[in-house]
Amino acid sequence: MSNNQVHGKHTEFTFIDLFAGIGGMRLGFESAGGSCVLTCEIDEAALKTYATNFRPKHTHVYAHDICDLRSASIPKHDVLVAGFPCQPYSIAGLRKGLEDERGRVFLEIIRILRDKEPRALLLENVKGILAHDKGQTFNYMISLIQNLGYYVNYETLNSMTHANVPQNRERVFIVAYKNQKASERFRFPSPIPLTKTISDVIESNRVEDRFYYDSRYDCFAEIRKSVTSANTLYQWRRQYVRENKSNVCPTLTANMGSGGHNVPLVKVKDGIRKLTPQECARFQGFPASFRLPELADSKLYHQLGNSVTVPLIRRIAKEMAKVL
Repeated sequence: MSNNQVHGKHTEFTFIDLFAGIGGMRLGFESAGGSCVLTCEIDEAALKTYATNFRPKHTHVYAHDICDLRSASIPKHDVLVAGFPCQPYSIAGLRKGLEDERGRVFLEIIRILRDKEPRALLLENVKGILAHDKGQTFNYMISLIQNLGYYVNYETLNSMTHANVPQNRERVFIVAYKNQKASERFRFPSPIPLTKTISDVIESNRVEDRFYYDSRYDCFAEIRKSVTSANTLYQWRRQYVRENKSNVCPTLTANMGSGGHNVPLVKVKDGIRKLTPQECARFQGFPASFRLPELADSKLYHQLGNSVTVPLIRRIAKEMAKVL
């Protein structure tokens, strides 16, 4: 494990990356001085992107399905990190909560916390989880964590107000510590000015033809009439175009990979087109060095919509590391 500096202090801690996706959580925690000792991700396409960017370590454990991940095979770690499935709780999903098969995996997180007793945890999910079943689902989840002896903090943070990333993306973050004083010392990051704009993210050169809208599409006439400004992004809503007047990117979602029409639209000098997967990665704050493998665009859009905003995770991880 290498030494890393956080706010002038040498900090070392280990973490496990559950529901790892393409590694956004890992990037944030490694930049805060953490060393990842286990990765768990069930989606093979996401794992391909993950493997493209993270070299396997001899001591690193890989797991496919959290339900098959035996506690005895999980290395000792300081922090459990999990951006667990959000579809059961999102407005766009079925909102079945813990009754949904994807929602029940939360109970697997509880099992691991009970068996391994890490010093701290970070969980991430959509804002809709707070209101599911009139708040009863979220309160029940928090009570399960507290019953294991953890002291819990949670907050809703937005990428455009807390990460200097021009995307309107609200997410709930749960941070808990086994030590009460540590929990009381922890503070979520404060808001910071948004200085980056859409134009900082959009590619200035022409991209591949497949991303452009033209007369091949039945909706092109409506899109051409409505997409008029280069300073904002738009969304095609089956029968009409929605303009995002906040001058930031709308929330990137996993269903961008469904048919391609859910990908935000932008007006550029040579036409109207969808965001490219690489631009979506930038709107999630992934570094320029992050590589996207040769996969179908639909797979890449899905992965990026499912991911996290890396600079926001980095800020939270650094605050957690200060307390650790």
